[in-house]
Amino acid sequence: MQSFLKLADDERTRNIVVRTWVRQIRELAYDVEDCIEFVLHLDKKSQWWRRLLPPFVSAARQPLDEAIAEIRQLKIRVEDVSSRNARYSLISDSGSKPVVVHQQPPSAARAAMGATAFHMLVEATDITKRQHGDLTQLITKKDGGLQVVSVWGTGGDLGTTSIIRKAYSDPESCQNFACRAWVKLAHPFNPHDFIRGLTAQFYANTCQELHEEALRGVLTRSEATQDDYLKEFVRQVNDVRYLIVLEDLSTMAEWDAIRTFLPDKKNGSWIIVSTQQFEIASLCVGHSYQVLELKQFSADHSVYAFRISR
Repeated sequence: MQSFLKLADDERTRNIVVRTWVRQIRELAYDVEDCIEFVLHLDKKSQWWRRLLPPFVSAARQPLDEAIAEIRQLKIRVEDVSSRNARYSLISDSGSKPVVVHQQPPSAARAAMGATAFHMLVEATDITKRQHGDLTQLITKKDGGLQVVSVWGTGGDLGTTSIIRKAYSDPESCQNFACRAWVKLAHPFNPHDFIRGLTAQFYANTCQELHEEALRGVLTRSEATQDDYLKEFVRQVNDVRYLIVLEDLSTMAEWDAIRTFLPDKKNGSWIIVSTQQFEIASLCVGHSYQVLELKQFSADHSVYAFRISR
């Protein structure tokens, strides 16, 4: 659009029709920039996530709906001014003119940065389908590969811990998973402390019956090395079905580092990710995800689970 305007400025003095067309496209450019600013600030408003709530909670028109409607109208207007130029040849062919590379305007750069966030908001609007789920029933299903579920609440971490704890401590979970661990992540992430913590948690919760003697030797030896912990940890995650809760995951860099220690051994293990960030919750399970409402505490506070769509 910026290129159109620059080229049109060269033509407008020779054609009164072009002047009108340039004025229209310039107004369109301003409207596009305003829409971009509105979209980029959607996630900073506390009410955007209300689109995830059941329809009876609020019938008022939400900012996300307004943004989607505005974008559709802008798309129609862009196509209209473009076709009008093609139909009436309002600006001459610029193919013979030298090509000048201009720095990307700030509005375009902001649009690029906000594209992913906006896409996620629209996607969440489309896919939730107001489905409800139970975390305990979800993680105790017999699935072959390593499964991941993210838990995120619209009111921060309020209520999410109790929901995860209930599923984690459920007798059916204890029976289905030979090893269980609940780890609150430190920031910055320390892989050595992470392995040590998981190994100790596995032992303290459920693994003592399986590897009691070997693991006690590793944990009690003061000279135990990181290799000792790593070998015992690898043996555990390779041989048994485990359940791991990762509390307070804050970045995808942390997630990528953790996944290197938890490969998919096709043994039906589960990872529960607890995060306060919508984006992290969705990205951990992949682009094609399903959203389940685990519990609604109030009209303004619900807890959701993100899992891979099947």
